Amino acid sequence: MRALIPLLLYCIAVSHQDETESDKKESPPLVRCPHVNPYKNLQDWLSYSQNNCNHTTLETELNDEDKNYYKFGLKSFAFDVLASDRLGVRRDPGTQAHKLCADTKFDAEFSTSVVIIHHNEALSVLLRMLTGIFERTPAHLLKEIVLYEDASEKEHMLTEHLNKFASIKGYTDKMKIARSDERQGLIRAKTLASRLATGDVIVFMDSHCEVTERWLEPLLAPIKENPKSVVLPIIDLIHPFTFEYSKAMVTKSGFEWDLTFKWMYIPWDYFDTPENNVKPFESPAMSGGLLAIRREYFKELGEYDMGMEIWGAENIELSLKTWMCGGRILVAPCSRIGHVFRYRRPYEGKPFMDTTVHNSARVAKVWLGDHQKHFFRARSLSVNTDVGDISERLELKKKLGCKDMEWYLKNVYTDLKIPDYKHDEL
Repeated sequence: MRALIPLLLYCIAVSHQDETESDKKESPPLVRCPHVNPYKNLQDWLSYSQNNCNHTTLETELNDEDKNYYKFGLKSFAFDVLASDRLGVRRDPGTQAHKLCADTKFDAEFSTSVVIIHHNEALSVLLRMLTGIFERTPAHLLKEIVLYEDASEKEHMLTEHLNKFASIKGYTDKMKIARSDERQGLIRAKTLASRLATGDVIVFMDSHCEVTERWLEPLLAPIKENPKSVVLPIIDLIHPFTFEYSKAMVTKSGFEWDLTFKWMYIPWDYFDTPENNVKPFESPAMSGGLLAIRREYFKELGEYDMGMEIWGAENIELSLKTWMCGGRILVAPCSRIGHVFRYRRPYEGKPFMDTTVHNSARVAKVWLGDHQKHFFRARSLSVNTDVGDISERLELKKKLGCKDMEWYLKNVYTDLKIPDYKHDEL
């Protein structure tokens, strides 16, 4: 996903510029929204309406305090925190799903735990996300939101703010707030947080998202049909500077032999059939940040690999073992969730380690079998990577009776072709 961020942001910027020019001709510009700092005045920020004003930032208009805060946001979060604060705790992203979704009945009644890991996250982004989840999710389906803070640095600790938000809004019973004082990394933190969940279904989300109306029901319906389903929403785009919400193309997910993720676009004529605009479709892989899975099935699959470090390739590992071990991955086009695509990764990984290389090599040695040679050829620097003890993961694979990579290539990911090498040896 991260590899396409520059292209996505360029496309958003171009379309935003065109729309902005058109808007200027049609109506006078809105006045700039005042800035209420949620870290300092949470009660005021929660009660202040930011409608009918311009929340975007013009740096030349900022006083010294706001200018420093703006720069702090760019450094800490890789997005404009001032614009996010001005946007407020509540905004309507509008209807993003296909019009046929409105008339589609989704038959599913599961208690759901939303699991969110946050590390050095902006308060306004997270609170707007929580507000959207509470206001756009049927109360009888939302069992709880598990918020797990993964050792945020002191100036970014949000536990106190989250407890205050829960108290003010009356969400105390449905917000389960936890914290690790030791940095776990996204992968281990997700597993630890999932163990705090009590709902039938877990929905994992990144900590900078916004849900749309009826986001949950389309994710649950395929799980009722087949309990071994992992179901993905369409991930829409939220601009890191303007926070404009933009509809993304409907895609499925894949990866290359170096195990880097990629989006896979669907032929336009597929959507000429009306039902294809609402019907879930299979995907060889997942991007990883947003997904729904039955809690017991997640445990059965061995959760995430606790031998992985910080971030990277956990989505490929879950994709492979889901398909190989008797499950399926579906994309639900009627579920749309916006995601802030930061312009860079603002937090540090593990010292003296490229975690994506380490994790990918670990996935290759556990799941690719004889085909791991294609990975190590594509990522030659990984050949001597110490991936740690993988005996537990190999035993899991055996216990679940998983199929091999050859089966996956023939039955699931037929677009991933065997490389045509001039020489067979690495």
